[in-house]
Amino acid sequence: MFSYKLIVLDLDGTLLNSKKEISGGDLAALKKARGDGALIAFSTARSAGAMREYIAAVQPDILISNGGALVERNGEVIFSRRLSAESVRHIIKRCFELSDGKCEITIETDRGYFWNYKPDCDFSWYEAVDNVIYDDFSDFRQSAYKVTAEVERGEDAEKIAAELPDCGTLSFRGEIWRRFAHIEATKRNALEHICDCLRILPKEILAFGDDRNDLEMLEYCTGVAMGNALDEVKAAAAFITETNDNDGVAKFIAGIQG
Repeated sequence: MFSYKLIVLDLDGTLLNSKKEISGGDLAALKKARGDGALIAFSTARSAGAMREYIAAVQPDILISNGGALVERNGEVIFSRRLSAESVRHIIKRCFELSDGKCEITIETDRGYFWNYKPDCDFSWYEAVDNVIYDDFSDFRQSAYKVTAEVERGEDAEKIAAELPDCGTLSFRGEIWRRFAHIEATKRNALEHICDCLRILPKEILAFGDDRNDLEMLEYCTGVAMGNALDEVKAAAAFITETNDNDGVAKFIAGIQG
């Protein structure tokens, strides 16, 4: 019997290697853990449409998408938090003000993935996302799970979020894309609702991560930082494993299975 009831996996930088692939070793380890009684969850800033190939490979029992804004178990929504349409419009307005109207923005809603793509954009990732819809965002009137925008300075993104009562923001290492989402849309909050739904304790959850949006999740349960994780993430975790390019997930699971 596996010693944890739920394994929670961030994707980029964690379960996915540098080629954006899940290794055979990691797949085999997750299959064995599931056979030993563990449930599997993805917990990622991606939308469900942007992780469909990984869903097909692993068949996770639970999806935490859009950084915690939406949680689904076997297709049933058990938690969701959206930015209001008014907040979304304010974020768009302020991002355009900072960039003379040239800011690239994506918005994730129930209707699809909206994007004001630029003519010279790299479309190599396009086929990996369901239902991409062009919009110039001149008159956007929908609530959203998240808004991501090119904002050069993190302090500018934080200022925009502070102007709204329901908004929080996150930055990711090596990127100028900033995520705006409902202030309660976090991976930790998602796990709290999952604990209530499954009637399990945080210590019965094994979670893997590497970036800033994984910090609170790793502190909340039994957290494992990848070898390639930020130093602050490693400091927040109970354990540190190998890197995402060296089967870090599989090696840690094998170690606790004996």
